Amino acid sequence: MRSPNTRTSPGPWLAVAVLTFLAYACTAATALEFANFVTRGYEGKGELEFIMPEDLLRDASGNIIVADQKNNRVQILTPEGNFKRFFTITAQTPGVASMVASLTEAEIASQFPPEKKREPSVSKTPKPPEVKPVPGPRLDKPVGLALDGKGLLYVAGSGTGHIWVLRLSDGALVEVIGRFGRQQGQFDTPLDIDISPDGKLAVVDSGNKRVQIFDADRKFLREIHYKEETKKKELRSLPPRGVCWLPTGDLAVSYPTFNQIVSWNPAGEVVWRYGVKGNRKGELNEPSYMIHGPSGHLLIADSGNHRIVEITSNGLFVKNFPMGRGSGPGRLLWPRGMALTDQDTLIVSDQGNNRIHFLQPSKAALLLREAKLLANQDKWDEAYVRIEQVLNLQPNDQDARALMVNALHYFGDRAMNKADFEHAEEYLRRILIYNPNDPNVQKKLDAIFWASNKDLIGNFVFGIIAVIAILILFWIIKTTLSRLIFGHP
Repeated sequence: MRSPNTRTSPGPWLAVAVLTFLAYACTAATALEFANFVTRGYEGKGELEFIMPEDLLRDASGNIIVADQKNNRVQILTPEGNFKRFFTITAQTPGVASMVASLTEAEIASQFPPEKKREPSVSKTPKPPEVKPVPGPRLDKPVGLALDGKGLLYVAGSGTGHIWVLRLSDGALVEVIGRFGRQQGQFDTPLDIDISPDGKLAVVDSGNKRVQIFDADRKFLREIHYKEETKKKELRSLPPRGVCWLPTGDLAVSYPTFNQIVSWNPAGEVVWRYGVKGNRKGELNEPSYMIHGPSGHLLIADSGNHRIVEITSNGLFVKNFPMGRGSGPGRLLWPRGMALTDQDTLIVSDQGNNRIHFLQPSKAALLLREAKLLANQDKWDEAYVRIEQVLNLQPNDQDARALMVNALHYFGDRAMNKADFEHAEEYLRRILIYNPNDPNVQKKLDAIFWASNKDLIGNFVFGIIAVIAILILFWIIKTTLSRLIFGHP
């Protein structure tokens, strides 16, 4: 934190205030609180209509990208949640024709087999002849999404076993990763994707009950299997559901059938586990997607409990957000993908309600966030106004009260350095309203007393010394005269 730009050098108490706030800022987590709820979208096939939306993320411009699973498309929305455009994959999609032209008919049929149609029920009513499906690239049941730093959108096509790479600017097909199968680099029902900062790609290969990891050049690195012991004492692999790279380089994987989140290190070893079946603290019910939350924490879509759960990056419980099952504002039904904005609004793919849900913080939370940012820049006068507004809205907000204490310490120390002892004392005594046991207040008040009364104390001490000097002088004169007149002391 910068020092104030003043000619008077800061005193020791100002340094104490700065260090106190730094300690507060480093230890206080930005707590998520939701008070306002906005929903966008309905069930259907049109614009801003969804059928079982899955993953959700935001691009660098704040646009919202939604995997509209049963509509076999990706919807792009504005930051406010208004429709912008569709992405899908057909013969007319830019990039498809050139990709198909480079393959033989046999390769096309092998890599992109035609969609399998279910046998129609027996009916006496004659039906028009159906168009026979032809092989070729198509987006079938998009589920997981990921963005890289090059403006490319990765889409897990669970229906065909492909990872489609689209150019975000125009939806052109750039690359296809994998195909249906059980070998390395092949997928059966891929459900989620995440890309690490160094370009590693993690793919949930659910049908093969594994997570596959590739380097930035798409070279296979390893696969992760999580096994549990059956009643027959046999080990069986559990199908994964979601993946999220952690800041440590470890990979968090959700296992809904085991109601657990497991963190794996680069060597494929378990680092920590979180969750057992239930709806209380430390419990989950069919968790799915995960994203990074505030203070390096992890937010989990606890789908079966219809809520969001926050844990630390090392698997410790922080908070449950019990939204409650339902269709009203603030209620969720099988939440899936999530995205957190810079203003701490959580956008959720509300799958069971076929909509997008904006979980927004309260006005007090937004004001407190602004106050913390201003305080961190030493703009305490501006921060103070917002802190007061927060406390007017929520008088018992502990973060706001702690920040107010630091602000008053700052103002008191600044006034003391300017020798404005009256205002310095006023600020310090106000601290006791918010923290009656503050250990520094009495020390500073003592310092103010001695500083503000130094002239009076100096004059008093000088007067005592003068009186003593006069008495001594008087005694010397008396003694001298006695000797001269009477010849004895």
